[in-house]
Amino acid sequence: MFRRMSAFWDLAYLTGSTPWDSDEPSKELVELIESGVIKPCRALDIGCGTGSNVIFLATKGFEAHGLDISKVALLKAMRRAEARGAKCYFHNLDFRDVKKVSRLGIFDLAIDVGCYHSLPHGGDRISYLDSLNEVLRRGGDYLIWCFVRGAGFSWGPPGVEEYEVERNFGSRYALIEKRKIRTPFRDLLFYHMQRVG
Repeated sequence: MFRRMSAFWDLAYLTGSTPWDSDEPSKELVELIESGVIKPCRALDIGCGTGSNVIFLATKGFEAHGLDISKVALLKAMRRAEARGAKCYFHNLDFRDVKKVSRLGIFDLAIDVGCYHSLPHGGDRISYLDSLNEVLRRGGDYLIWCFVRGAGFSWGPPGVEEYEVERNFGSRYALIEKRKIRTPFRDLLFYHMQRVG
């Protein structure tokens, strides 16, 4: 499964079939950092791609780690980080592999711009949650961006149902903020949550 998934994402990054791949950090992340709501800490970007958010966090004083299944994406991320003089840590891992992910240690902040909503419904999303619970400390912040399922274009990642995140993350995560963001592709949901259990 890992090889098949990594080959798919490697091909996407090799051919430039990555419309989401921006050299800019996510606007909502920037707002939370610049306003001081989230302060420098040990942070993990799940499915970091070419590293825009990881590099931004590193330049703001975070111990910034990025994880991705694609070696091609990570190579591009490392080159970007080096060009900007940003000290980042990159890991070629499948976030569904709880045992391997647990070796990264504990983080105060975890972010996800597009990993969870790309996974098939069912066991893969359960494994994702198991890994998240393994590495995010209680009281840690979690930021996630997800396309809404079936809204707009029918192709692309499976996405999430309107209230799926609230259901699946349940009582272990307190909802701090939820925003619906209109995009030309699909409606996007942004969540800021805190692990409480």
